[in-house]
Amino acid sequence: MVYFADKFVVGITGGVASGKSTALKAFAELDWNTISTDEIVSDLWNTDENLIRAVQDQWGKEEIFSRGNIDKEKIARIVFKNPTQRAWLENIIHPLVRSKWVARVEQSVGKLQVVEVPLLFEKNLNSYFSYIISVFVPVKVQFSRLLCRGFTKDEARSRITSQLSSDEKARKADVVFLGTGSDVFLSSQVQEFSRNFS
Repeated sequence: MVYFADKFVVGITGGVASGKSTALKAFAELDWNTISTDEIVSDLWNTDENLIRAVQDQWGKEEIFSRGNIDKEKIARIVFKNPTQRAWLENIIHPLVRSKWVARVEQSVGKLQVVEVPLLFEKNLNSYFSYIISVFVPVKVQFSRLLCRGFTKDEARSRITSQLSSDEKARKADVVFLGTGSDVFLSSQVQEFSRNFS
């Protein structure tokens, strides 16, 4: 059952560093209403006092603040080293994120919607979407891209293994985009998909 009966809502997922944000931007350029859950998370870290208080109570002020601001890199180091701590944080933050993007979809006047949800399959959100796209890249490409972003090898591995594999996400999706080429190549796949709805 599709959650939004009056809208066509596409979910974009895929492994870390696969090109999800690039695909989302390409949809925006074609006048789809686009929502990034990563942006919602960033906003919650800046505005949700209950979230900040819970994390501070869990790990201590010195572990999560740097110069008075939430230090997301410190938090990432905690949760990607400890699956139990990651699960604790996800149980708090994911319901908040879901309520935010669901509300945005419901309030939008456009029929064509795209939501980028990295953990779409892991959080069993399939029923919210008319179509699910997975952006696929091999593990070695994910690893290389994360290293280029400044992650250590251990940090890169922990981020990749914290999610379903790219292969598994591709098997579960309705459509698979290849994220191994240029941004132009990924955008061309978005354009081809969008022609079905013009």
